[in-house]
Formats: sequence, structure tokens, C-alpha cells
Amino acid sequence: MVELALGITRLSEQGESIFDDPDDDVPSEVFLPLAKETTDPIPALRDVEPKIAAVAPDGKGLQDPSDDEGAGNTVVVLQDPEGLAPKAVVLSTMAYALATLFNGRRSAEEVAKLFNERYRQELKPTQALELQVELDKSLFLQSRRFEHTFKRQLHEYLELDIRPATHAGVAYPADPDALKQTIAGFFTAPDGPDEGADKPAEIPAPTAHTLLAAVAPHIDLRVGGATYAHAYKEILAHSEAEIFVIFGVAHQNPGDLLFNVSTKNFDTPLGLVTTEKEIALKLQGAAGGDPVLAELANRGEFSVEFQAVLLTAMMQERNRKFSIIPVLCGSVERFLADDTNPMDAKVFKNFCKTLRTELDKSGKKWCVLCSVDMSHVGPEFNHSTMVGERLLPAIRRGDMKILQPVELLDARAMFREVERTQNSRHVDGVLAMLAMLTVCDGLIHTGRLLHYDQMLKKNSHSAVSYAAMAFSA
Repeated sequence: MVELALGITRLSEQGESIFDDPDDDVPSEVFLPLAKETTDPIPALRDVEPKIAAVAPDGKGLQDPSDDEGAGNTVVVLQDPEGLAPKAVVLSTMAYALATLFNGRRSAEEVAKLFNERYRQELKPTQALELQVELDKSLFLQSRRFEHTFKRQLHEYLELDIRPATHAGVAYPADPDALKQTIAGFFTAPDGPDEGADKPAEIPAPTAHTLLAAVAPHIDLRVGGATYAHAYKEILAHSEAEIFVIFGVAHQNPGDLLFNVSTKNFDTPLGLVTTEKEIALKLQGAAGGDPVLAELANRGEFSVEFQAVLLTAMMQERNRKFSIIPVLCGSVERFLADDTNPMDAKVFKNFCKTLRTELDKSGKKWCVLCSVDMSHVGPEFNHSTMVGERLLPAIRRGDMKILQPVELLDARAMFREVERTQNSRHVDGVLAMLAMLTVCDGLIHTGRLLHYDQMLKKNSHSAVSYAAMAFSA
């Protein structure tokens, strides 16, 4: 752990981070050499994911800070959402507070002065230089070291025909047998479709291809397994799809595209998932922008990967062959800011039309699978309100105002609700669900909410909600 001997600072009781700095300069995007002198600018801290944790009683590990028994000092764990840094970094809260002041413009002297004024400490500029060295070794700065590593990894990835299973062994088991057992457990878990049974109920092969679209979560498989199972039970029972279009979410969207399409096959612990490359190439053209950036958006993203893993497990067991079209959808925030509807955008209409045309031309049965979550609320998602049990019903009511028009296949009514709230709850599946309803327009006639759930993140006083839905002809 990187520490500064300056004491421990807590989060405020209002849930606002002491590290928030609304008046700070926009972070520099320039890759800088490390500062050698205290008057040189320090490279900026990268866009990382900070997580609050507590030192375990034995001092050798970390635990959830909500576990009161023997919890030690609060620390901040930095993770790389792009997957470029090989390991997470653990900082004391004061070291993290200092790191947030690294913006690519301030020198060690300027950082120390600002830090001391803000936190009433006596930090020396040389301590800021020492922290930059440690962060640079771990690839958490916009430094020359990171630039070289990033370019090398990018070139290596682009040359691959197969996208590696980047979350195997983390979000789900890498061992094939353990993975199968885990997925089977989703069905029999509390709230699962076969809750309490010794094993999942046998699902007969579909006698007709009536399910043309579905919504499943992309929340951590260890959390949302029961909700995934509700979606997949419907897919297995009512879909004969040979092609699954997976609309995921581009949590990291370097090109800011509406649609990021990959042409790579997807690796899983259970074998390779084939991508419909010819269709994917045409969709990359319809999406506009740089295909390299689209591939980069897919590199470490989990929302398509999770569905590829689950589809492989389900279809292998039934000796069914399938392929996928991996699409990561961008944000609707720009449309909310402009008071426009993404469904009226030329690139949206062209993409959806191209996808529908290519699917029909393929001569294969297909299904659109949205891999999305619903609300993201609380301090972890830049809200000042701290979320507890008492707020979960209100979050559910807000989600239902979006899911109900989706059930009714009314995409424009759904977006009007998103507009009304300015997507204040950060629903990340808006564009994916709009695209699904557009591509399937005229083919699906009924929509059903199968399951809804919420994850309360007590350690960060935040919550994420998610759902399973089915859409039939």
C-alpha cells in the first residue's frame, strides 16, 4: 500500500467525496515524462475506478469497510477499467487525495501547496514526486511509460483474431467444470426460476422460434445470477436463434461512437464463440468512426463477454451451434444535452436498418440480446445522496417508468421518460434498448418483464438495479 504519514481522512457524512474538485482544471491528455524537479509538471492521474476498502484486522488483506468487526484504516483501491494496468493499487486516503491533484499541469510544488491548503497538512513537494514514481510503475499515470505500454498492447490486441476472456477467473470461474456448476446454480438460487430445486429443471427444445429479443443484466455474474437465469430460461425454451446480436454497453468509449462493433471471435473457458465477421464489417461501416477505436472499446468490456460465456454454456449443453454479432452501445447524454432523440439521428437509423437488412439476408434465425443494467445511484455514481434500504422502492418505481413502455414496445415513450429525468439515475441501457426495439420493429408484438432486482452496495452507499425481459412475435 502507498501511504503518506499524514493521518486518515474520511468521506463526509453527506456522501460527497472529500476528493471532489468541481473547480479543478480539465485533466491533460498529454503523455508526459516523469517530473524530475519539483518545478516540473507531474503526469496526470488516469481515469481510474476508486473503491473504498478497509485494512483487515491482521493487516495482511482488505475487507468491506461495512464489516465493523476489527476493521482497520480506510484505504482506496485503484482499478483500471481499461485493463491496461496489470494490478490494482492500494493507497491511503491521503495518498489518493494527493494523486487526484495530478492533472498534467501542476508541478510538485503547486500540488503540495494546494494539498496543504486544502487538508491543513505539511506535505513536502518531494513526497509528491515519490508518489508519482509509484503510480507510474503501476501504469496509473498519463506518462511516457503508460503511452509506450498502451501502444504496444493496442497493436498486439489489434493483430489478434480472438478477443481473450478478460474477466475469466475474476467475475466468473476460469475452470470449465466450475463455470458450468456456477451457471447451473443461477437457476436454483434464491429468486431463480427453479428456486430451491436440487438441479435446474429440464427445458425442452423449442418447437417454434417465437422469442426474437431479450434483456439480461450485465452486472457481476456473482451478483445477478438469478436474473440472468430468468432471461436464459426464456431463450432456451422459445428461441431457435443461430445468430445472437448482443447489444452491450461501452463503459469505456474512446471514440464516443453510438455503436462499437467488433469483428473478433470471443474466447471463453468453454471454447470459442464465432462472430459473424462479414456482417460485423458492414456494421462497422454503418456506425461510422474509426473501427480501431470500436475494437478498442470491446477490448476489456464485460457486457458482451458475459453473454458470450452464458450462451456458450447453455448451447453446448444442448448441442446447438450459434454465432454472435458483438455491439457496444454508447451514451445518450449528448442527445439529452441537445434536446434531441437518438432515434432521429442519421447514424442510428442507418445502423439499425443495416443490421436488420443483413440479418434478414443471412437466412438464419436470430435474436437480439440486450446486455444492460438499469439505475446506478449513490456517491459511487456521482450522486450526493447516500442510498440505503429505504430508497430502494423509489428506485424501483423510477425503473418501472422506463421498463413499462419497453414492455409495450414504445421506444419513444421510453425515451421521453429518460428525457424527463435527464437520465438522472444513470440508466446505462437506454441506447441498447432503443436499438433493440427499432431493429425488431414489426416483428415483436409482446414484451414481458420476467424479473427485477437491485444490488445495494453498502460500502459505498450506492445501488445498481437490473432486469430480465422477453419479447416475442
